Amino acid sequence: MLQNPKRSHDDKRTEDTGAPADLEFERAVSLSSRALRYAETYKTPPTPKNFDVWYAFASGRPEALCREISEIIEKDGSIDSYELSQLHSEYLATGETERRQQEMLGYHLDREMDKAMQRVHSHLATNEHYSGSLKRGANELSAAATPAQVRKTVEVLMMENARMRAESVKLNRDLEQTRVQVRKLRTSLEKSRENEFRDPLTNVSNRRYFERALTRLVTETRSTGNPLCLVMADIDHFKRINDTFGHQVGDDVLKYFAALLMKNVKGQDLVARYGGEEFCIILPSTTIGNAQRLITHIMAQLDSANLVMSRGKDPIGKVTSSFGIAHLQPGETGDQLVQRADARLYQAKHAGRNRVICDPST
Repeated sequence: MLQNPKRSHDDKRTEDTGAPADLEFERAVSLSSRALRYAETYKTPPTPKNFDVWYAFASGRPEALCREISEIIEKDGSIDSYELSQLHSEYLATGETERRQQEMLGYHLDREMDKAMQRVHSHLATNEHYSGSLKRGANELSAAATPAQVRKTVEVLMMENARMRAESVKLNRDLEQTRVQVRKLRTSLEKSRENEFRDPLTNVSNRRYFERALTRLVTETRSTGNPLCLVMADIDHFKRINDTFGHQVGDDVLKYFAALLMKNVKGQDLVARYGGEEFCIILPSTTIGNAQRLITHIMAQLDSANLVMSRGKDPIGKVTSSFGIAHLQPGETGDQLVQRADARLYQAKHAGRNRVICDPST
């Protein structure tokens, strides 16, 4: 298995304490050299995207990206530019784009809230001026006031009252516009945050969200005592599909398979793309028997599908998948559950593919 490079003590000191510029330069050159060696070893042209991924792998960050690269190479013995491009979209390009978008949305949201506060403060100042006018008018409307003075004071108060009413109408209108704008910004911000944890190709959850959700659901399951199952799925001979029909068809197959999984889950169930052609399904409050029945149903739908190319209608052929199912055991962590489900998947692949192997029912 290709190991992720570990950062040396000097590397950490450079990041945490701020090493001199020449040391930082030497470290960047060293990482760049490693990235180019990886590109040469696996015959992936050092295009900007490929180089970014190999550079990240050389640095050991982000860990999820490095782990996925190692798993792909261990599984297939190689990695190609298409897979690097997918990894770049998921871990590097998308994350940075979403962060910038969230920062911009947060900036506009803060501006709208500041505008609202300024309008409220302005209205309060107007209200205070109006209160002063009323107080002065009351003092002037004394028993000794002449009819002309009373008439003049009433006219002033009527003018102030009309001004106050106009200010109130304007404030309500402005606050309503702000409320609508804030609601739109919040919706956009929530969508942006959601996209950060969504696989851009298949539109299911990505591995980062899966890992967070699994940790949370394992904790909840321990407290409730309900069952929890994890399914690991892998499209059989996916590399052959890419090599035969091209990566665009491969992408379409991934989208179709993800949609098929989503169609068959409900409630708190979670479908995520684990990496490449591998997917996972978290099934809270589900016994091993019910999980197996669900996967058998999905396999039957996949078996009856007649996939054809969108152009020319040429048949793609039978697409199958292998599945491994494990149920959470007492004291088990989410990582341990993943390892056992993955081991079941490995058994299914080596038993001939197009089958499901699961933990025995308890």
